[in-house]
Amino acid sequence: MAKNKYETNYQKMSIRKTFWKIEKFFVVLIAVFLVIFLSLTAFAIIEYMDASKYVEADIIKVVDTTVVLGNNCTAIVSETSEERAQSIELGLEKKFDVRPNTHDIFADVLKNFNITLESVTIDDFKDGIYFSTLHLSRENEKLKLDSKPSDAIAIALRMGSKIYIKKDLLEKQGQNICK
Repeated sequence: MAKNKYETNYQKMSIRKTFWKIEKFFVVLIAVFLVIFLSLTAFAIIEYMDASKYVEADIIKVVDTTVVLGNNCTAIVSETSEERAQSIELGLEKKFDVRPNTHDIFADVLKNFNITLESVTIDDFKDGIYFSTLHLSRENEKLKLDSKPSDAIAIALRMGSKIYIKKDLLEKQGQNICK
């Protein structure tokens, strides 16, 4: 029995739809594979803080424009600007100025975008300058941002985040403050 042209066209359209569904499935499968592969690659590239090389700061003080940051009786003592020193003091006291400062705004942005400040690390001292890192996360994403230590400390205090100092940095640059 011969098929009319409508049945033949319908069969062709049905075959095309089936191939389209199969092609679409493979495109989605390849996209998912690429996302997983790139995520794993990015995950492998991200360098995490080696906790064995750091100590938690249990001393955070501000005297005029001098910031004292340390662990036990050893602390890094460094000068900063009057504005940053005041911002660290406000963070220590959990107080706000009449208007929000840059550190308040940065902390609010992090909170409103569900970004966690996991920690701050004080990492290095070169040419008379201290270097620090903000360790941020959101869901499975991680980000490290270079920061001035005074800014990082002020933000960490607002976010309730821990501050760590590299052990060898504290040994080299630290002063005994318990004498």
